[in-house]
Amino acid sequence: MNATHAANDPSLPSVVLAELKMGGFSPERLGEAQVFCEAFFARVGGGDAHLHTPVQWAALVGSLLEFMQQRQHGSASVRVLNPADANSGRSMLQIVTDDMPFLVDTVSMIVSAKLQIHAVIHPVLKVTRDASGKLLSLGDAAGQGESLMHFEIDRVADAAEQEQLTAHVEAALDDVRAAVSDWSAMRDKALAIANELPQRKLPIDAASVQEASEFMNWIAADNFTFLGYREYEVADAEGDRVLRAIDASGLGILRANERSMAPRSLRTLAASELPQSGSTDAIILTKTNARSHVHRAGYMDYIGVLQFGADGRAVAEQRFLGLFSSNAYMARPQDVPLVRHKVEAVLARS
Repeated sequence: MNATHAANDPSLPSVVLAELKMGGFSPERLGEAQVFCEAFFARVGGGDAHLHTPVQWAALVGSLLEFMQQRQHGSASVRVLNPADANSGRSMLQIVTDDMPFLVDTVSMIVSAKLQIHAVIHPVLKVTRDASGKLLSLGDAAGQGESLMHFEIDRVADAAEQEQLTAHVEAALDDVRAAVSDWSAMRDKALAIANELPQRKLPIDAASVQEASEFMNWIAADNFTFLGYREYEVADAEGDRVLRAIDASGLGILRANERSMAPRSLRTLAASELPQSGSTDAIILTKTNARSHVHRAGYMDYIGVLQFGADGRAVAEQRFLGLFSSNAYMARPQDVPLVRHKVEAVLARS
């Protein structure tokens, strides 16, 4: 059977299994291969089936099964391979990790920054492993979901470039894992702040406090993709006011320490306009100067919730980093807390 025939042949998984059997796969490994092929080829579109001959698909499946044999829970296995046929002009980026949101779009974002993506195959399989990460079974309903991602991309011939691509993908997947793991905790923080704001002593009127509270409830209602959270305290240092990170307060991509945890002057931050007194805003909304490595390209959105002392000066900040969701961008400005008052004021003046 040639590759053209394979493109429209629903028996391709059976043909691949036959090739694997001829290649010396053990009965035990063939059982794994059957489960794998059913999941894998179900995600191969008719336009992609012709990319390889059945013999090549069999070699690819056998290699991926070998790649899956060992993986520690809580980490991603990532590799870049070049087919023996240098004329193919392709490399293969392959990843095995715990199944979670944002995987394919995150990896696609990292790869497409420099390379063209020609094909993506992304089955999710139920996998059982022992404590050391060794594969015990595929397809067991009681297993944990694992994502296998196979990308065919522009050829990456240089070993150093392969290592760099692998490192970038691993770092991005670490961010995905941190953000997804702490998503619920970050959302709970936003809801808790929404409930607490009316009880806090704020140098703003009751209507503004209510608006800030409604905004925090609004972002928690699927209008914001939470990526990171951390708390900061304002302190006096050598005649300057600085913002100092509070130990162990970080969640998501801010869970780990910053590259420099030294206190930073308020004048150097996006929050440099922290009010000294008589503020009309308890929430800072701006963009960071750091691009997201998760889900969607672009500069991350920054939401800073301020806390004030008895003198009306800001004493702390609760900071959220993330991305406003498509729901948020599709909403009418008149329906978005904080924003709607500004829109109404502009309309009134116009």
